Order: sequence, then C-alpha cells, then structure tokens
Amino acid sequence: MVYQVTCSLYPMVVAPLVCQVIGMLWYGPLFGKRWCSEMGFPTGESRPPPMLPFILTILSNFLTTFLMINFHHIVMVATLQQAFMLGWIFWVCTITLRMPHYAFGMKSMALFLIDSVFDLVIALAVSGLVFRLHGM
Repeated sequence: MVYQVTCSLYPMVVAPLVCQVIGMLWYGPLFGKRWCSEMGFPTGESRPPPMLPFILTILSNFLTTFLMINFHHIVMVATLQQAFMLGWIFWVCTITLRMPHYAFGMKSMALFLIDSVFDLVIALAVSGLVFRLHGM
C-alpha cells in the first residue's frame, strides 16, 4: 500500500493562527506571570522579546498541523470524538518525550504542568480544527 502525503490549505492557515492566539492567552493573561517566575525571567522589564522563539513557534504550529492532517488521513478519522482521541494520543507521545527534559533540567512541576497542559490544549484544538476544516 502506497501512502500519499496530503495537505489542505484551509487548516494549514487557520490552525496555526488559532495556536498563536491560544499561546498569547495562555502565556499572557492566563499563566504569563507564573510561567515567567518559574522560568526565572524578570517580570518588571519591558524590553521586546527576541523574534526567534516566535518564528520557531509558527513553524512548529505549521508542522503540527501538517502532521495532524496526515495522521487523520492515515487512521481515517470519521468523528469529532475520534479527532479528539487522536489529539490526546499525539499529546501523550509528546509529553512522554518531554518529561525527562524537565526532570534532568530540575524544572519545577508547575512549569511542567503549565507547558504540558498547553500542549494538550493545542493538540486537541489542532485535531478538532483539522477534522472540521479538512473535511474528513
């Protein structure tokens, strides 16, 4: 069986933008102060952030969307419930890879939870959007 890579333009545009909005809310008004504190960043400074993390985040959001589109196609997702289950499985795979980095880096459990639950929200959002917008 030969698999052909698929990509739909609409979810490839919408999902990364939604991820950016969720990220701005998550690491801004929702958990921004706590996250900065856990990362050891000074909270009183008002200098512009570097552009590289934003560029890498946008690229990561595009790649996540592309992978999710193809995962939906491979496993033949037919319902929104299946889409959310696939998003959850995607998250479990990433979280298990991330755990040792936090443990060996001596990062706090609060930081791990802030970042990990954000990843879960993103995985579920992207998978749900791909299901609705890709027309599976």
